[in-house]
Amino acid sequence: LGTLRLLRKLSRRTDSSPGGLTYGNHMAISMAVGFLFLGGGKRTFSTSNEAIAALLIAIFPRFPATTSDNRCHLQVFRHLYVLATEARCV
Repeated sequence: LGTLRLLRKLSRRTDSSPGGLTYGNHMAISMAVGFLFLGGGKRTFSTSNEAIAALLIAIFPRFPATTSDNRCHLQVFRHLYVLATEARCV
């Protein structure tokens, strides 16, 4: 809960003017929150070469500027992070 409060405060501080926060920024933030709470704490990222490759493709550094921008980052690639996860023994 403390993390979500911090994220809410940070999102209020961002510049919401045109050109300030793009669709790619929103996508990166939502992916980061998803990675933080991966599988409700029951999953983690693997360290195998295949998992690292899938994760690199999923978080390719060029996020789109709009929802219809598919030049640099195909939308389906962002779901490849699932291949990099494994069950966590807690």
